[in-house]
Amino acid sequence: MLCSYIKATRFRRWLARPDCPPAIQECRVLFDKVYAPKVPEDLYTLIRRRKAVLRASLKFDGIIYSRASTHLGNSQILFYPDGDRSLTPVPASIIYIYGTTTGEMSFAVQRHLPLDIHNDPFSMYPDFPAKLYSTNLQSSLEKVKVSWVVGHFARWAVSDSHAVILSLSRD
Repeated sequence: MLCSYIKATRFRRWLARPDCPPAIQECRVLFDKVYAPKVPEDLYTLIRRRKAVLRASLKFDGIIYSRASTHLGNSQILFYPDGDRSLTPVPASIIYIYGTTTGEMSFAVQRHLPLDIHNDPFSMYPDFPAKLYSTNLQSSLEKVKVSWVVGHFARWAVSDSHAVILSLSRD
C-alpha cells in the first residue's frame, strides 16, 4: 500500500512539472477528475466549489492555526465578524482550512453560541479578558479570512452548558 502511495505521489509530481509534455498534461485533467479529493458537503455549502486545497494547519504571522480534528487548542480563535474591527471579537473553532481561487487561505469555522445572561460574572474585571459562552457551537459554517483573526483563546467548560473563554491575544 505504501509503495502504491509513493508511486501515485511521484506520478502527480511529474504531471505538475512545467516540462511535462502537453499530451500527458491532458492525462492530468482526467487524473484530477477521478482521484482529486472532493470537498465535504458542509464546506461545499459555504464555498460553492467542489474542489479546494484543504490543509490540516497553517502558520500565519508566526502563529500556528489548526483545524479542530488536528489540534483542538490551535483551532480555537477569536475573530472580527466580517472583518469589522469596530465589533467585539467572537470565539469560534476552525473546522476547515482551505485555499481560495486567488490562493488566499481562509477558515471555515463554527462560532461558540452566546449565552442569554444579563450579567456576565467577568464583566466587572476589564483587565481580565474572559467571558461566559455556551459550550455549544453554531451548526452552520462561516467563512473567516486569516487577517480577521485576533488570536487564540483558552476554553474552560465550567458546566455542561457553560464555558469560560479567555482571550490569549497579545493586543
